[in-house]
Amino acid sequence: MQTAPTLTLYTYTTAANLGEARWNDRDRADQFFEDVESAKRDLLEVRDEIAEDDETGPTAICLERIETIPMTEAAILALLNDGVGAIVHRYEIIETIDVT
Repeated sequence: MQTAPTLTLYTYTTAANLGEARWNDRDRADQFFEDVESAKRDLLEVRDEIAEDDETGPTAICLERIETIPMTEAAILALLNDGVGAIVHRYEIIETIDVT
């Protein structure tokens, strides 16, 4: 019997937005990447934009690794209906980068 695959995805967020509740916030647009290099490259671009801004912004951005639940038809429906939090099995911060 074949099992549904789990996915490892990468994203980033500011240190102020960490925590379980962020996965249930459907108003926050997250960018997801299939490899850590792409996620970090995008994170560094955002960091540079924030650092150039004169307004006070976040002090750190966290690079995260996400492991999904098995991506069955039910999981995909939950993703579409309930948001990304429905498929996050586990996540961890793998790097924190200061905004200077």
